[in-house]
Amino acid sequence: MSMSLSAEQQDRVTQLGAEALIIDAMGGYIVAPEPPPYQGRNYLDRVADSNVRVTNITIAAHAEDFEHALDKMFHYFNLFQVAKDRVVHIKSVADIERAHREKKVGVMFGFQSPTPIDIHINRWTIFRQLGLRTCSLAYNEPNVFAHGCHDPRNGGLSYYGLQAINEMNRLGIVVDLSHVGERSSLEAIEHSKKPCIFSHSNAKAVANTRRNITDEQAKLVASKGGVIGLSPHAFLSAKETAAQPNLDDYLDHFDYLAKLVGTDHIGVGSDVFESYTKFSWETSTKLIYNSPWTYETVQNADYNRVEGIHLLIAGLVSRGFSNAEITKFLGANFLRVFKQVWRDDI
Repeated sequence: MSMSLSAEQQDRVTQLGAEALIIDAMGGYIVAPEPPPYQGRNYLDRVADSNVRVTNITIAAHAEDFEHALDKMFHYFNLFQVAKDRVVHIKSVADIERAHREKKVGVMFGFQSPTPIDIHINRWTIFRQLGLRTCSLAYNEPNVFAHGCHDPRNGGLSYYGLQAINEMNRLGIVVDLSHVGERSSLEAIEHSKKPCIFSHSNAKAVANTRRNITDEQAKLVASKGGVIGLSPHAFLSAKETAAQPNLDDYLDHFDYLAKLVGTDHIGVGSDVFESYTKFSWETSTKLIYNSPWTYETVQNADYNRVEGIHLLIAGLVSRGFSNAEITKFLGANFLRVFKQVWRDDI
């Protein structure tokens, strides 16, 4: 995509891309599986060169279990050992600051589903000590904690859901509500004593899909200090079913939510997984959820690789956002939440 920027605007894009702390609240896998090389370069090198300093790696999603989560962590622990000169395991705000200062790739562990914990309350402490720092309460479907956004019954939190929020607040794990049903997410925000996030959800008023959030959800999470990570993904940005969105479609969500909740409550959660090949897409997510999107249209036409973050910066500049506002979107807003929620004393 081409856009017309003045020399002053282009200088701002370059400066922001080089200096701002960039946190992707829903980044793609680095290993297990490793994305295929692109233009002769491996994915880890490209993430480092993109200046994305923190990426939230999905350790579990769908209905994946305890053993799956441990196995996924095992692969990343090996990465931390083998690539310790390039990768930082993010467990604290100090780790984020170090990754930014030393220009390393910071890897944060997140669950898109709490199914590895199930009803075993002791596992919250175990996974927290292993590095879990964000956790969603459901992944589209209902579970013992909450209802997912695909469930038409739109049920609320269970006892185990309330217990999970209490434990996450106590242990310093951020409550993530992407993929969670509307009623369950509203109840979670009300119940939590700490700010919650939507790591990768867009505005339903702009793109009316089950995965996006209502104005009520956006306003409530913002009222308690939370952040909404916006994604260029077709599920979230496309205004028409099965259509491939572009950068302008994505930017429309920034414009809308900035007016609705203010610039202190918006971040980036790209949901760009370069490990997805055509075959893996067509035999997994597309098949399971009967998705109307094809492999060719499910990713944003403009922002479909990790380097797309710089195109986003250019788009935000072109839409009239200030450097201070863009810096908040890129990472400062999520950093504020992490400072409020994470604990260094346990």
